[in-house]
Amino acid sequence: MADSETTSRGVGRPRRLTLDQLLDTALDMGLAELSMKDLASRLEVGIATLYRYVDNREALIRLAAGRRARRAVPVDSGQSWQDITCQYAETLFSSVGRDAALVIEFIEARWGIAVELEFVDTFLGALTARGFSGHEAMHLYRAMTKIVLGAAVAAGHFSALAVRGTDQSRELASALAGWDASELPHLRANAEDYADEVAADDWREPLQAVLRDTEVAREQRRLPQDS
Repeated sequence: MADSETTSRGVGRPRRLTLDQLLDTALDMGLAELSMKDLASRLEVGIATLYRYVDNREALIRLAAGRRARRAVPVDSGQSWQDITCQYAETLFSSVGRDAALVIEFIEARWGIAVELEFVDTFLGALTARGFSGHEAMHLYRAMTKIVLGAAVAAGHFSALAVRGTDQSRELASALAGWDASELPHLRANAEDYADEVAADDWREPLQAVLRDTEVAREQRRLPQDS
């Protein structure tokens, strides 16, 4: 009797699976809710075949996310440090925005920092090539990721609301209806701003403020040398 793996591929059909195909298929399916069973089914192989390439699901997630990060690294064509920082931010937001549940998995330590090592390294390299110290580059990277990941969480929240047929504005109105009209006066006065989903998940404006502050700080450090 043929085993389930042979049956799933078709009798006599050779297995043609590479690690690249495995990772690309995982990325196409989405990493957050990916199961080894569903991945094996999509690839038409047995689950045992997957474990010839990766030790477990966590290893698969790490390799696939790393592959996506490498592909998404912005091309360094000599642009300003501000522009390349924004390009890295765009890449990070797009990546997490497509799979917002990955943030939850990171919080729960279902995968670790290994997925971002190459992404971080190339960012640091780009900034040090533009005159930043390693410490300055890392400080900017941390500031950028805090802003972008916060925006990605907000975007994921709004997407979930949309799936439920509602939005931030309606949710706010419903919540405020449970309070007396004289309560929460400051929030009521700024309700429109609070409910603005576009502003809430916009990472560009706060990042630009960080970039301006960074430029001022770097200029101040240069002044004693120039005087």
